[in-house]
Amino acid sequence: MHRSLVRSGVAAAVAFALFQLSGCGGGGSSSTSSSTSTVTATSVNGTVATGSAVVGATVTLTDATGAQATATTNTQGAYTISVKGMTAPFLIVATDATGISAPLVSVLAKLPTGTAPAVANVTTLTTAIAAMLTASGNPIDLASTTALAKVTLPSVQIATITLDTMLTKILTQNGILTAGFDPIGMAFTPNHTGADAVIDTVSVVSAANGGLLLLSNAAPGTTIVLNNQTAQSIALAAPSAAANYLEPLASLLTACAATGTLNTSCTPAVDSAYLESGSTDLAVAHGLTEATLTGAVFGSPKTLAFFTRNGKQLALVQLPVTLESGTAAGVLYTIAQQLSTPVTLANGTQLGWDLIGNQSQFAVSIMSQIQRRTFLDSKLNDVNRYESGLKIAIPTTSNPTVYSASVTGPGLAAPVWLMQRNALGISSLGLSDLSLSAAPVSPATTSSNTELYRWSWQSLSSTASFTPAASSGYYSAQSIDASTVPLYSTYTVTFYDANGAQLGQSSIINPGSPLNAAAGSTVAWPTLLPDFATQFLTPAGSLAGVQYAMSVTWSSLVNGQNLAYPVTSVQIQAYPGTGSGSTTAIDGFSIGAPNNTSVGQYQTTVFAAVNAAGVQTCTNCPFPALTSGGSRLVQLGGGQNGTTFYDMTQYND
Repeated sequence: MHRSLVRSGVAAAVAFALFQLSGCGGGGSSSTSSSTSTVTATSVNGTVATGSAVVGATVTLTDATGAQATATTNTQGAYTISVKGMTAPFLIVATDATGISAPLVSVLAKLPTGTAPAVANVTTLTTAIAAMLTASGNPIDLASTTALAKVTLPSVQIATITLDTMLTKILTQNGILTAGFDPIGMAFTPNHTGADAVIDTVSVVSAANGGLLLLSNAAPGTTIVLNNQTAQSIALAAPSAAANYLEPLASLLTACAATGTLNTSCTPAVDSAYLESGSTDLAVAHGLTEATLTGAVFGSPKTLAFFTRNGKQLALVQLPVTLESGTAAGVLYTIAQQLSTPVTLANGTQLGWDLIGNQSQFAVSIMSQIQRRTFLDSKLNDVNRYESGLKIAIPTTSNPTVYSASVTGPGLAAPVWLMQRNALGISSLGLSDLSLSAAPVSPATTSSNTELYRWSWQSLSSTASFTPAASSGYYSAQSIDASTVPLYSTYTVTFYDANGAQLGQSSIINPGSPLNAAAGSTVAWPTLLPDFATQFLTPAGSLAGVQYAMSVTWSSLVNGQNLAYPVTSVQIQAYPGTGSGSTTAIDGFSIGAPNNTSVGQYQTTVFAAVNAAGVQTCTNCPFPALTSGGSRLVQLGGGQNGTTFYDMTQYND
């Protein structure tokens, strides 16, 4: 059990700490005589980092009146913004240009006196402080001028003290005094030591109902809810490994990528026993090719969680990757293991860990997923809603002998079944559209055409309520509370052949936060542009006829800022009308990165019967016309922090 402090009762300790913090770059000031004018800073600078510097991030500073100023971070994650003529308090949001990191947030309650620039870092830690200034725990709520006006120097200082208390063990481990540590106003270098090592150790992740949780990678089972009621006395655990323990892997993997050998011959970075999703090759294991990652640059690994399995010390890590072209490929999630005997590298560095993979002989991944479903028709059963659960991806091309699979684990009251689909343009198993008690046998297929299992749903209408069919295989029998599902849960996946015979099992970790559908109200969703939605997704639209390819356009602007998750996949799914003579759905996916047509607006082309890998699965198979009995759906997909997001807009005729 965790003991909680009452914020109003910290008295003397708080008063002393407030005195210490008042002189920091976070906004302290000294008293002056009435005859002396006070000079305050006219610029704000700081560092944007998640342990590693966030390069090329867009930093947007909003003042108390709603006025904004922007800057871009340099190669060290540093930025400078002029605030001359602007009014504190300030909200500072840093958006990662690569989309790898979710937006980071910081606040500056007051400009310090003097001519020196004010310091306002934007990091994991400052995001936690900002979250503790809101009732919801969502720091983006401070974008409202009404909410921002309530940010005061004492409120920021108390949140800082609360955070420092929780970080006591981690701060001590890195040689930092707890009293007076100011994550916002204390300058630091993103080099995985000191304050940056603290940032490396902790994570802020999504809470089940929205908002944020704080945790240490040393004990990911202990999480702290961040909001304006947070006052827990628990001190997060400090890991036994130094923050930079995996740093040598970045240069070793980059060297291997230069020669296109990201497999078990990439020693000592990749273990001789490496196996992940059925492959001994790091690229192939993550749905890529050696050619794709040839010349790629690997960034500093981020450890999400340390854990023990079968007596071995392991770590769930994410590897940021930038392609040779300079385009960010995202992050690869994998497992590292501690070596019984460290390896001494040519430069004398000791490498105590290497990559071992998830040890699955089958290609499979499980992630958290949340979706927003919007219907443009007026059918009673088509209720706008949020849904959440798991994305269970089992590609058929990588698993030629697999006909079906069952999944068990936290949040799943009964086994979840996936099987071969009957749709064209899809190359992965789909969730069964019926509840199953045993492995299906060929030629049975599913018409659900989804790999998104739903364990929670929430209607968005005050007059209509959504209830899934009791026999559906891709909805939980009853909505669950995802807050009861542990972070980084492990799921057992059992694979079967076409005759229903078991082929094997794999243990797969979900790197994302388990979410309730209610969290959908806090997600920054992209939105289809109205003209496209009207033309393609309504029967009377100019694009309602047969289409072989479709240009899809959308906006990622939320409250004037480009905050929506990065859309990396666009899918169209179309069912033929009742008079077409066909019952087969046609799916199609976009290929390559979308085009940024203007600030916050994007475009891409989706081709009929082309799968997510860019392979044409059927010739002369266009999207059918939207006619009576038919249906069209456009899905904007993307991911951050181990969670996949889907914005679905649909019309059922």
